[in-house]
Amino acid sequence: MDVSFSADQLRRVLGSAEGKLLAADGGGRLRQAAEAVKAGDHARAQAILQPVLQTEQAQALLQKLDG
Repeated sequence: MDVSFSADQLRRVLGSAEGKLLAADGGGRLRQAAEAVKAGDHARAQAILQPVLQTEQAQALLQKLDG
C-alpha cells in the first residue's frame, strides 16, 4: 500500500488522539519520521512509518484524513 501525506497531515496525525495511541507502540519511529520531515525528507519519513501505517489504528486515522 502506497501512502502519501503532506507535512501538515503528518503534524495533524502526530497531534491527534489516534496519533498519540500509535506513538505508544511506535514512538521511536514517529520521532524519526518527524525528524525526517523537518529535514525535508518526506520519502524517508514514509519509509520509517510504513510498518506503523499497517496497523488498524493507523488505517482508521488515514480514513479520517481522507474524510
